[in-house]
Amino acid sequence: MLLPVLLTGSASTEPGSMQCQAGVQHVELLATASEAPTGVCISPGQTTLINFDGALVPASLALDGEDRFAQAEPGPSSLKLVPSEKLAAGERLRLTVRFQDAAAPTSAALLLVVHPVQATPLVDVHRQTRTVESFRQELGARDEQLRQLQQENARLRAESTGPKGLAGLHALGLLNEKAFGASTDWKSARAAPSSALVLDGAVASFRAGGRVAVKLFLRNPPNAAPWTAQGAKMVLEDRKGVELQVLEVWPREPIPPGRTLMMLVEAEAGDVSAQGPFTLRLWEAEGGRTAIIQGVMLP
Repeated sequence: MLLPVLLTGSASTEPGSMQCQAGVQHVELLATASEAPTGVCISPGQTTLINFDGALVPASLALDGEDRFAQAEPGPSSLKLVPSEKLAAGERLRLTVRFQDAAAPTSAALLLVVHPVQATPLVDVHRQTRTVESFRQELGARDEQLRQLQQENARLRAESTGPKGLAGLHALGLLNEKAFGASTDWKSARAAPSSALVLDGAVASFRAGGRVAVKLFLRNPPNAAPWTAQGAKMVLEDRKGVELQVLEVWPREPIPPGRTLMMLVEAEAGDVSAQGPFTLRLWEAEGGRTAIIQGVMLP
């Protein structure tokens, strides 16, 4: 019989509290009983590589819904996963593997949680004490998260206490004669075939200082459930795959079936000089439907 495994990690597996990690996720295995395995975010079309600290038993992979993965390739001590679009956001799939050696534990289990757009790219599974380097990697990732949160808090405070309108843009450093522009796109922007919502009109984009904004009209198909935006992701459609940090998605109100709503997505452009094309993904607050708009151009 397989020994029960305790997987400990920073990601919660409680419904509604799953936090996807953008960097390396470390999972430690203990040879004691477990209530639930550690959650790992996966997303359709994105690769998640899981490295184990020991050789795996060939053909020991047990993966819920394996036929709905574009790739599920086990190696001597690793597993490459690429989910397909057949997986719905919110699904939770159990993954189990067995180790060749007799060290405890002899097996490992993870809970794969499907997210509309976010996936953990690399997972390191340890049965032994973690190395100093692994702690340094995690500390570096947490420092970066803290820096981003501090910047976000500073931005929110500045926007809430400063002047409004054009004066407010100037106070935030977003209004200057060298970095301000707008454009309207009727041709390149299009909804992907798998998009839950469709475009209903032209896509307008704006640039001010180090920020960009995309304004688009999204239509919820008839007979569909109401759709409410929760978050967004904008990635450059080239080999570099540069991702802009999304600051705001507005408004966050339901789009009834058969109705159209104007939505605005604001992101930090920073030093990104590329004008596109970008793919914009917006996922809903509840459920697994994602609006996918390709060919978004920036001024």
